[in-house]
Amino acid sequence: MKLSQLLKDELIEINLTATEKDAVLEYLVKLATPEIKATSSVDPQVVLQALKDRETMMSTGIGNGIAIPHARVEGLDKLILLFARSSAGVNFQALDEAPVNLIFLVIGPPTNASDYMKLLAAISALLKKKKIRTALIQAKDKAEIIAAIKSSESD
Repeated sequence: MKLSQLLKDELIEINLTATEKDAVLEYLVKLATPEIKATSSVDPQVVLQALKDRETMMSTGIGNGIAIPHARVEGLDKLILLFARSSAGVNFQALDEAPVNLIFLVIGPPTNASDYMKLLAAISALLKKKKIRTALIQAKDKAEIIAAIKSSESD
């Protein structure tokens, strides 16, 4: 599964200013709302609550400045991927307790568990590469974010 095919310009935020997890999730759901409404009748607040509920189980801050918040939401018709970058860092209660700078948010339908898990695995594999993490941090604009991801997918 290619992240670059799912990630759209309007679902990328390279200057995230929120510094707390809940505020980040709220902002990203707001960013995703047009995409959510284009293919489903799901209330974005339901999506937000699903993400918050998932975070109460265990933080999706996985370390190395990375968080991958995700949730499956009844009524969604497709996978939606967002990317956000924070220069200041977000308190995501990450496993290593370090601030998070790179956030990939995934939401999708519960009926498509296989593609959902493949997407999470693809993000995880991508972010294991220090080179791609550095490229995402240093990217000057959304085009460079997508180019870095595409380049890494072809490695």
